[in-house]
Amino acid sequence: MIKRWAKYVRTHDDQEWSRQQNRLINSQLQSANDMAASGETDPVRFAAARDRIRDR
Repeated sequence: MIKRWAKYVRTHDDQEWSRQQNRLINSQLQSANDMAASGETDPVRFAAARDRIRDR
């Protein structure tokens, strides 16, 4: 998968793949926030995990 992604990045416009990546990340964050808001996950544990990832 890494080789496919590297080839894709080399053969496509930066703005195109960057926009696609942004859309993917935003949708993942929205899903996580929706789950926390609906009680499907513990918001405290969610925030702690998010902060650990962000602080790396």
